[in-house]
Amino acid sequence: MNFHARAWPPTRSPSLLGAVETRSHISQGVRVGATVALLVAAAAGLMLYKVRALGYSLANVLPVRQYEVAYALAFDGHGGEVRIRSFLPANDAHQSISEERDASSGLHLTQVTDGANRVATWTGAEVPDGATLRHTFKVVPHRMTWSIPPDLPVPTDYPASAATWLRPEKEIQVDAPEIRDALARIGAQDGPLLERIRRIYDFTAGLEPRPFKGTTDALTALRLRESSCNGKSRLFVALARAAGIPSRLVGGLILDSGVTKKTSHQWVEVWVAGHWVAFCPTNHHFAELPERYLALYYGDEALFRHTNDVNFDYRFETRSELVPSPRAKASFTLFNVWALFDRLKLPFTLLRTILMLPVGALVVVLFRNVVGMPTFGTFLPALIAAAAGDTGALLGVIAVLVVVVVVAATRWGIARLELLHSPTLAILLGAVVLTLLGTTMIADRLGIRGLTHVAFFPIAVLAICAERFYLSLTEHGGREAAKELAGTLLVMLACFVVMNSLALQVLLIGFPEVLFLVVAADVYLGRWVGMRLSEYGRFRALLRRAP
Repeated sequence: MNFHARAWPPTRSPSLLGAVETRSHISQGVRVGATVALLVAAAAGLMLYKVRALGYSLANVLPVRQYEVAYALAFDGHGGEVRIRSFLPANDAHQSISEERDASSGLHLTQVTDGANRVATWTGAEVPDGATLRHTFKVVPHRMTWSIPPDLPVPTDYPASAATWLRPEKEIQVDAPEIRDALARIGAQDGPLLERIRRIYDFTAGLEPRPFKGTTDALTALRLRESSCNGKSRLFVALARAAGIPSRLVGGLILDSGVTKKTSHQWVEVWVAGHWVAFCPTNHHFAELPERYLALYYGDEALFRHTNDVNFDYRFETRSELVPSPRAKASFTLFNVWALFDRLKLPFTLLRTILMLPVGALVVVLFRNVVGMPTFGTFLPALIAAAAGDTGALLGVIAVLVVVVVVAATRWGIARLELLHSPTLAILLGAVVLTLLGTTMIADRLGIRGLTHVAFFPIAVLAICAERFYLSLTEHGGREAAKELAGTLLVMLACFVVMNSLALQVLLIGFPEVLFLVVAADVYLGRWVGMRLSEYGRFRALLRRAP
């Protein structure tokens, strides 16, 4: 009997193996394609349902700018009684006030309503030198515009609330002959209401602008043909009242984010058909109130009055952020993440960061898998970019470099102690904290406001980034470590640009199902088998020889 040796298990021929691998590859490709198609269809379906059935609109999801304004006051009480009076903004069609807070050195705040004004008075006894007072509030202002009919006549009778604003005042000399002569000279003593206002506006807006150097009354502005905002506005009011049109001064602030200043602003309101219409001859706004104008008081008032001889000083501090629009909260009912965060009392910036992180991770995947750029980890660039939202891109890069250098030096210094891994990471975490605090203090001393926000950086993320830089330095050398660090920072900048895109933020906040498209792109890139862009440079010599 003849026996033949037989391999076990039976071997497959190379052609059979190739066919099996090809079928498996095709099957995986079909599954990936089906997954991508399902995710795209889910996102498109939800968005279409929101737009067609629920009436969603991107115009409603646009965020609005909210300002936080602070009155920062300083004074010397000399151990005696101190009294400070000012005005606080009120809610109206132009501005929405919220979250008022008051902090002072032993002073008590009382508020009363005097006509259209909210009068605030701080009083205290035995107030020491170096006392401070800080009152903060948040405001969402809205741009206002008015249309005045060209044939609207000037009324001969007004309600008592409006007729009050026809009287002369100490600095608004309505009855002065020079005011009457100027009114006749510019042709504003007769004609329709709009024509009179236009002539008065053109005349006062044409005065030479001058920086504020104290109170300028209407007659002085008229005689000098120049003035700051308070003189132009008083002259406007005097001429309008002389023409039989009720008008009043408005005092307030022009809101500039990230600015500390002492300068306030004055403009004018005119009574037109039962409404107060705003004009600013200084900054050339006709029947318009810009968004950045904050009204604090009405009438010819002083913004601050205080006890004599207390070395009183003040400044206004303003910063801004984007917050959800009230229209979006009211109109969005399906997957309304804004309403959820409102109920949980979570900040809007956290919602924006959470929604944009998957987009940042997709940018990192593109750079790593398609471009071939080395980075410290997959998500570190996106996390650092999210943290840099408070500092800005350039200052964020500087902060990362400072932390990496300090932590790498610390890691090198303790390497000889041969400590265990966990205690080493704890020491590096302490180095990161001290570096962030030191950087914040130095930035505050130098007046670099953006860099002071470096303390908001995730400490653990920076510690891991610095640790990976050191490991790359010891394992692969300085050149490779520098390449990975440069790649991380470059990808972080790309993530920062994408994640801070207002268009993308608006789209994701209103339609969070767009994240399905981000996941679909991740799934597609997960099967990427093509050459990376960086490899075209590495193998360019071989590619030239290829047929």
